[in-house]
Amino acid sequence: MLQFVCQRSCDYKVLEKILKHEATGSRKCGCMFMLHGYLSRETNGWRLNILNRVHNHEMKPSLEGHILAGRLREDDKKIVRDLTKNFVLPKNILLNLKRKRQA
Repeated sequence: MLQFVCQRSCDYKVLEKILKHEATGSRKCGCMFMLHGYLSRETNGWRLNILNRVHNHEMKPSLEGHILAGRLREDDKKIVRDLTKNFVLPKNILLNLKRKRQA
């Protein structure tokens, strides 16, 4: 069985040690959204049960700033490797990637 929850589920756990930056925050807000997935024996396919369909936070219309959306794709990783081997400065590598995505 698989359990799918919102990335903002649970509550923020306060650390006992003092952080270097006091203005740090958390995305956690105790969202109760939850799905259970399981493999059905009758159909030999996956089934999803919605346990709680309500989010207690507003949904963003785009993925800007999202953790997964900011990851590099395979072709971008190849570009970064090639430019790094040619001793291109990191700021120029970033400019190159931004131009590629705008085109």
